[in-house]
Amino acid sequence: MPPQRIHRAQRVRGVGPLNMSRRNVRGAGWHRRGYRDYGDMWINIKEGSYGAVHGMDVNENATLASFVKLVASCQRSSVYYPHDEGWTYDIFFRRKSLLTMLVEFEQQGRAEDEDLVRDYFDGGETVIWKVYDEEGLERVWNGDWDYHGR
Repeated sequence: MPPQRIHRAQRVRGVGPLNMSRRNVRGAGWHRRGYRDYGDMWINIKEGSYGAVHGMDVNENATLASFVKLVASCQRSSVYYPHDEGWTYDIFFRRKSLLTMLVEFEQQGRAEDEDLVRDYFDGGETVIWKVYDEEGLERVWNGDWDYHGR
């Protein structure tokens, strides 16, 4: 079961770069829940179970699929991303895989622009980016790609 929407789904005309939000809201403070800077909210990206935390500004009217693609492209372009064959990645939010959730939405016949970032995020939340080797074991970066110890 995917994470529940935090806001009622609202229809937006022309989702995409031409319809980006421009609103400013103070919320709980800078980079916290509810804060918007010209429609952009801050979302933290944690690298693996014990990795560093980075973040990015994401427009609230962006689609969930474009957000996942943005996170993946930023992480893959990192110097520390393992470019070994057979290694995969996944992005989690509230213990649910966003990649799996997008596949389920596609199978249900939902249009890509139906699920917006603001329907699931309110700013200040953390998504976790995990890397798996060809055997499906989680790997973490600590100077070298070691196995995740449990």
